[in-house]
Amino acid sequence: MACPYCKGELTFLDEGVFECNKCSIKFSSSFGVPVFINQISRASIEVDDRSDFWNQGWEKRSSRLLAMDSHSLLKERDAYLNYLKKEEYPSVTIFSEDKLRGKSFLNIGCGGGYEGLLFSGFGANYVGIDFSFNAAHFTTRLIERAGHRGTTYQAEAEYLPFKNDSFDFVYSSGVLHHTPNTQETLMEVYRVLRPGGEAIIGLYATFSIMFLWYRLHAILRGNVTRKAIGSWMNSNTEGDWKVGSSENKWTKTYSKTEFIRLMEAAKFSQIEVEQTQQQIKNIPLIGRLTKWALPSSFGDLKIGPFGSMLVIKCIKHAE
Repeated sequence: MACPYCKGELTFLDEGVFECNKCSIKFSSSFGVPVFINQISRASIEVDDRSDFWNQGWEKRSSRLLAMDSHSLLKERDAYLNYLKKEEYPSVTIFSEDKLRGKSFLNIGCGGGYEGLLFSGFGANYVGIDFSFNAAHFTTRLIERAGHRGTTYQAEAEYLPFKNDSFDFVYSSGVLHHTPNTQETLMEVYRVLRPGGEAIIGLYATFSIMFLWYRLHAILRGNVTRKAIGSWMNSNTEGDWKVGSSENKWTKTYSKTEFIRLMEAAKFSQIEVEQTQQQIKNIPLIGRLTKWALPSSFGDLKIGPFGSMLVIKCIKHAE
């Protein structure tokens, strides 16, 4: 482990407390989850404001999984894997026990626990981090209940609490476009990845049916400036997550060219980018019409690549 801010070595004291040997910042734990976000050294109001949205959202979404027994969780894990294969998710090639068993695996944005169940179930040495404490805590509980092994931390993607060259795989899907500085997060991914290691990163696609619709919808509501459109997208992209006054603060989208440039700037190589497909039933307005007028099988058809996610596979060159 390393201090997320100065990268100094961490010493475990007692009762879940870590102290940096270089800058002397201390990090505590809560319910067995180490918390590597130091609010004294950062803008605590901003941290609290951002984390509230995701904490409340994951509490809302994870309650169903937390009520399951181990047998039901394993069935849910297998159903999630089948879903990914059915959707022809571009990174599905890494979802195998042969490739992941015994490998060190970092999941940035472990969310509601599905990915933790999947990758720890494949025998990877799983480590998950999330900006939301609830997400990290829920993922730990789900992994333990399923009988798997894994560790989770509350941490920020821009400030990973790990030493250089720590992981064989780094995986993050649908997360880093919600961070204040996506470029910094990718540089951190490169730093903690071992030479020859593989990263798989998914970011929202600008030229997708979903996000072109969001922009059009924003303009039709009178948000005509770039700032106004961006603000409207922030508050509505994960609109069904809203609890009270909390809302999503960051949502960015990228073209394939922009995404590749980000990865090149972070020094990655052998960069391959694909865009997901779009199911007809999930297209705004058209999806609703098909549910009313056509068989469900029609809505399951996919067109593309016009889906909402760009996925990159790349490696860190052996030095």
